[in-house]
Amino acid sequence: MSTSYEVFCSAFFDKIQNNKEFFNYYNLTDDESLALAKQRSKGYLKEAIVKLTLECTPDVNFTDCDDTAEVVNVDATMTEIDIVANLMFEMFLQKDIAKLNAFSPHFTASELKSVLSPANERSTFVSMYKGVQSDNKDMIDNYKSRDRLTGKLKTLDFPL
Repeated sequence: MSTSYEVFCSAFFDKIQNNKEFFNYYNLTDDESLALAKQRSKGYLKEAIVKLTLECTPDVNFTDCDDTAEVVNVDATMTEIDIVANLMFEMFLQKDIAKLNAFSPHFTASELKSVLSPANERSTFVSMYKGVQSDNKDMIDNYKSRDRLTGKLKTLDFPL
């Protein structure tokens, strides 16, 4: 079995549905905007899979993807879909963190206020991003300690 990219991307879209900038692009029709959003989300999907496989060794190979058929050759569970979608959300936020970091060394604090947003909003965004990272780490730690199909804790067999 396999899981289509669309399944992961739909779960990701549900997490960012209120972000109008992701779905609306200047001088593009609604269909063109949606196509571009789907293309961007596939990039986040790849990044999320890489992060998941770096953070743990899943019982299945998420890197076995078929870009032509747009599927991951894994029958992903609801938990796995949610974890990957949350990691996609983290990758999405990471792009804005990179922008904040890129501007920070080049501007004074007063210049940053006029270029980006007030410091309070920036610090709130960074705090939210760190919270998402922490939540994702906790989810991955929980995932890797459980059987992917039953959800039961994995046990170690020690010979006596």
